[in-house]
Amino acid sequence: MITKGEVIPLLTDASPSFQYDEEVNTTTIEGLQQELKRFASHLISLEFNNQLAHESEIFETIERLYTEGEAEVKESITIGLFETMYEMLSEQHITSEEIGRLLKPHSFKWWKTIEQFNKLS
Repeated sequence: MITKGEVIPLLTDASPSFQYDEEVNTTTIEGLQQELKRFASHLISLEFNNQLAHESEIFETIERLYTEGEAEVKESITIGLFETMYEMLSEQHITSEEIGRLLKPHSFKWWKTIEQFNKLS
């Protein structure tokens, strides 16, 4: 099982252009979600600049976090990463579908859950 402390190093390996804050304790849910919010901003920036589709390893890693991660890891990815990304879409003129088409099956399911929740709100 992938633990909270392993998430950011895995994502950084998948996207070396992301500079994480080494002072943040990512073994806590709060610290992990803080860094995932920063990573979400990084991904949206890549998509805005039409570079995200070239970063397929990111989506393999996110899928792996859903399939191999502890429950707290999955929750943190959904809340810290996906919710933050979803909130940033409209201000960057990016559609949910643009992100969704890059995701793998398990992560896509959770992305759609965030999308449906936001449509109900």
